[in-house]
Amino acid sequence: MVYPLAMSFAETYKHETLQSRRDRSRRAMFWARILGLVLMLTIGAILRSEPQLRQDLMNAGIEAVLKLTKRDQPQHAIAPLPTDAPGSGGIRINRPVTEAPDSGALAVEAGRRIAARKVEE
Repeated sequence: MVYPLAMSFAETYKHETLQSRRDRSRRAMFWARILGLVLMLTIGAILRSEPQLRQDLMNAGIEAVLKLTKRDQPQHAIAPLPTDAPGSGGIRINRPVTEAPDSGALAVEAGRRIAARKVEE
C-alpha cells in the first residue's frame, strides 16, 4: 500500500488499526457463515434421520404456540351464538353447520357430476 509522505506516525497507526479491524471483521463474518451453514446441515441431517425427534420437536412447537395464543385451554362445546339483537349493528353472523355431510353421498354426487361432463367420443 502506498502512503503519502506527509502522513504522521499517528495517522499511519490509526489507518493500519482500522484496516486490521476491517480484515478481522471480514474473516469473522466468513467463518460465522461457514459455521452457520455447517450447523444448519448437521441439524437437518439429524432431523431427517430421527423421525421421533422430529415429531417431538414439532409437538413441542405446537404446544408452545397454543400456549402463547392461549388456545391450550379446553374450548366449550356449546358456546352461545351472538344474535341479531338491537345494538349488534345489524350484522348477521353465519352459523356453523350442525351436522356433518355424508361423505359417501358427496362422493357419489361428485362422481355423477364428473361423469356428466365427460364427452362421448
